[in-house]
Amino acid sequence: MDIHEALRSRQEAVERLKRAERRWALIDALLRRLSTCLSNAADGRTAALDSVLAELRQQLREPLDKESLETLLDKLTRAARSLDESPQPTPQALTLTTEMPAAATPAARMLLMLIEQLRLDDASAPQLNSIRDAIAAAEDDSALASQAQALADLVNRYLGQLGEHRAAAERLLTLVNQQLEELARYLGSEQADHREGSDSRQELDRNLTGEIAALGSQMEQAQGVHALHQAVHARLGTIAAYLKSFREREDARERDWQARSDQMNQRIRELEHSARTMEANLRQEHELASTDPLTGLANRLVFERHMARACLERARGGAESCLLVLDIDRFKYINDNFGHAAGDRALRIVAEQLKAVLRPNDMLARYGGEEFVAVLPNTGGEAGREIAEVLRNCIESIGFRGQQRPVRITLSCGLTVLRADDTPESAFERADRALYQAKHGGRNRCEVL
Repeated sequence: MDIHEALRSRQEAVERLKRAERRWALIDALLRRLSTCLSNAADGRTAALDSVLAELRQQLREPLDKESLETLLDKLTRAARSLDESPQPTPQALTLTTEMPAAATPAARMLLMLIEQLRLDDASAPQLNSIRDAIAAAEDDSALASQAQALADLVNRYLGQLGEHRAAAERLLTLVNQQLEELARYLGSEQADHREGSDSRQELDRNLTGEIAALGSQMEQAQGVHALHQAVHARLGTIAAYLKSFREREDARERDWQARSDQMNQRIRELEHSARTMEANLRQEHELASTDPLTGLANRLVFERHMARACLERARGGAESCLLVLDIDRFKYINDNFGHAAGDRALRIVAEQLKAVLRPNDMLARYGGEEFVAVLPNTGGEAGREIAEVLRNCIESIGFRGQQRPVRITLSCGLTVLRADDTPESAFERADRALYQAKHGGRNRCEVL
């Protein structure tokens, strides 16, 4: 991997961490405002408040959007304030509201849906499950507000971890920069050494040429053999001294070069190690960004990109492909009766079985919650339905034990064949309607649209 390319890749990774940190900071701020509103919000008090709560619940089913969510939170704040101006409910109505299970209130549902939108690391999953269970069991608004604060604290800790990752990346980037600067200094020294060696050779050449010319002149002017012998001996001694000085300078330069070369080889090995480390980190970051942490499958973002390519290929006259939307039946029942650990285990088991049955070139992803999606290339409607039935039968035939009791899992599936004029949204909407028909047709079945 080229050093400069590794450096650029690392800088891009640092920027991604910064963007993620800013996004989580925004979610944390909005969550704190939501916690304040939840302590005052209750369903059935005013029509205006009910309308805003319904709109907010709908918004939380989609990926969080800053502007839309802030607008809805402002509406919720105004609606909550209007409670002070509206007639107070009768004591009987107050009693009914107090006795309503907290998990059925809009406040609890909003928090639970917000938890579904969060994408934290595996280490945060146990605490997130604990907060989710506490919200479901909360008996009043005060308990809900406490859990909302716990959720905000969890997000803050995750933000801190992101900051640590960014700091580590920046430290590594600084190390690489230092090593590159040292490499530049080494190359500069090599150029200076080369110039010095060239100057030394030219000086030796001039000295030797001068001595030989002087020797020739003295030979012509010599009066006898003895005088000639003395002149030759003196000039040869001078030439030998020049050669000795030249060799000593060259030997010293060779030793310096060897020391610098050894040092630079060590730095190059360190750079190669840093480049390999950066490459591994970037690969891991890419996998984390494209993988669902619970099941290990591709996540919704990867699916949406794949669907865009599949629709484009179909529009260009490519072969038929099928889209499957699969949903675990009565998943809430599993969570409520066996605990969220059992629900997570059910998700992992379903993911493993679907992946084992599907072909290597089929694309499988967790869409969100208990919903999975699969894109089957080069597959028509009949073949797609057969594959869907195989998947459904496979899941129906397995199960596991939760809290010492058997847990049964079934799937409902909606299937559609991609059309030449489809967009990812239109194809998914059609498959989702097919899933709706399967659910209302008795569950544990497949429908095609």
